[in-house]
Amino acid sequence: MAFKRIGTLLLVSAVDAAKVASQTQAPATVGYTKDPLCIETNCVNPLVPGLEEFGVNVFSEYETKSWTCLEGKLTNERAATAAVLLRANLSQEAGFCKDVVADYAYAVPMAEESTVEETMMGVQVQQKRAVNAYVAHLTALGRDLWHHQKPWEHDECIQAVWKMSCYTHFPRCDEVDKEKYIRPCASGCDSYLRHCNVNCCDEGAHCVFSHHKQLSDGSSIVDTGYVNHKGPSSLCTGM
Repeated sequence: MAFKRIGTLLLVSAVDAAKVASQTQAPATVGYTKDPLCIETNCVNPLVPGLEEFGVNVFSEYETKSWTCLEGKLTNERAATAAVLLRANLSQEAGFCKDVVADYAYAVPMAEESTVEETMMGVQVQQKRAVNAYVAHLTALGRDLWHHQKPWEHDECIQAVWKMSCYTHFPRCDEVDKEKYIRPCASGCDSYLRHCNVNCCDEGAHCVFSHHKQLSDGSSIVDTGYVNHKGPSSLCTGM
């Protein structure tokens, strides 16, 4: 039954991925000169799974939200049936990402006072965003979704797409500032670039970066990337 739900999510996300691809802005030029002898491989937009949606840096979006750590959270605390959310149960709730998040306590963008029903709906929203990121990136890489509905059974490139999608949308719980979003580790990003043989020929395939990006309306923003740490770490999400 769980896989059937994931299959339905993948089907819906295949449609969403087409919308994302059509609406995502092309990345701004940051001043590099391309080597005419170089052949690009798997240099797609966004460069790394989950990094952007509709041209917007997902990390920047998430850092404007308040997050709630779920593991150990007391549900229905005023009722006689109060229960504590356990990691084993929470990883199962993550569905498509359950095997990725099984080793750490994750957070969702929900208010601390949310009911358990609202919290579980929030988990489902994050799962859908992770699936969308996975499907959109497979599409960009030219991979056939229908042959990769169980990414954990495929090669290291497919698994890296899956993991980075889940790390982005299911961040590690920050034990110090529990409302804070923790970005994925640069080591996970580096692993994706390596396993998927990403080569952009313009020295632009980096995980740790900070550069100005010009938008279509003439304004500009500063995009920043992954946390410059090797996982697992309390300072970043993932491996």
